Amino acid sequence: MRGLKAVVAVAAAMAVVEANGVIGDPLAIIIKLPSMNIPVPSHESVEVTSSARKPAIASSSSVYVTPTPSSSSSVYVTPTPSSSAYVTPPPEPTTSSSSEVAPPPASSSSVYSDEPQATQAPQGDIPDGQGNTFTVPPGAVKFPWNYNNADNVVPLTPGSQNGGWAMSPNQMCKPNSWCPYACAPGYYSAQWDPSAVLYNGAGSMNGGLYADANGVLSKPNKDAAFCVRGMGNARIRNTLGESVSACQTVYPGNEAMIIPSVAGAGGSVDLNIVPSTYWLGTSSQFYVNLRGSSAEQCVWGDSDKPVGNWAPYIFGGGQAKDGNTYISVQFNPLYTSAGFSVSDAYNVEIVCDGGACNFPEGGKCKCEGGKCSVDNGCTVTLGAGASASFVLY
Repeated sequence: MRGLKAVVAVAAAMAVVEANGVIGDPLAIIIKLPSMNIPVPSHESVEVTSSARKPAIASSSSVYVTPTPSSSSSVYVTPTPSSSAYVTPPPEPTTSSSSEVAPPPASSSSVYSDEPQATQAPQGDIPDGQGNTFTVPPGAVKFPWNYNNADNVVPLTPGSQNGGWAMSPNQMCKPNSWCPYACAPGYYSAQWDPSAVLYNGAGSMNGGLYADANGVLSKPNKDAAFCVRGMGNARIRNTLGESVSACQTVYPGNEAMIIPSVAGAGGSVDLNIVPSTYWLGTSSQFYVNLRGSSAEQCVWGDSDKPVGNWAPYIFGGGQAKDGNTYISVQFNPLYTSAGFSVSDAYNVEIVCDGGACNFPEGGKCKCEGGKCSVDNGCTVTLGAGASASFVLY
């Protein structure tokens, strides 16, 4: 991303127990991001550049582009259930998808057994479409759900080639590939390739369900629900007079910021803060658009438009192995470097709603006028039972 280090997550100043039982380096493994670091379960430090963590950007494009590692470009606009509007995608890439891999090994173990919020009984059967009339291009695998399903799965751009899957609109769910799906605000997908053990490279796009050579879908983590309630301890509280959309990245998946959580004017919305048992201990990241935005602005974007990757704010959150949850806010440096007006952006403050919340020195974590109370963004630690809000004002 033009030299910018890979995108957001959570800084965690916590101690970890090394393999020999000694309290060691306070950060287990650090994915270095523009302003924040995130602990994930390992004991070596890695630095990830944007070209490794995120798809490349077509700098000359004037449309919202979500390239994947194996395709030239794609376009994403998320419609509401009553709308099928989307930007006409470019021609289908001729290269094969990097998500086409061998099927997952048989697994019946729960991937979130330590998750305190995971109270849903595992749903066993994959639906057959539930009567949806979503687009199914020749050679594509049909999206199994309809709107308002009991599994908390949210279809994305069902009128495009992706037909509801959490993929770019000119991407299809094809046989011999992994097909990710989106969950409702506050929920995370508990299905991914159990053999994927790399943050980047092979397996990092293998989220969701697996489609075999005949296009038959299978559920890799059979004891897990399709969508599981997250930590439930962080939300957006919008005091503005217009709605604001927070756009979560798909990971494992193509990492485009296309999963919407919209806080209406004067309202609030839960954020999907994942537990420590989420895939490889990674966190959630959200690109938060300007006031007046909706789910349709949950797109990759480009430097001509202050949406998606060029939204004014980046929020991050996740539970660490120490049991604490770390949430953070950063003013997106791409927003200002592209020349967008700081005065157009609202302000954000993380406010403790209850329980033990540990703030940075000074007792505040907020961003006003394009600057944050801690340089390059700040992080708040939530102890067990604590909760907090990202207050927009």
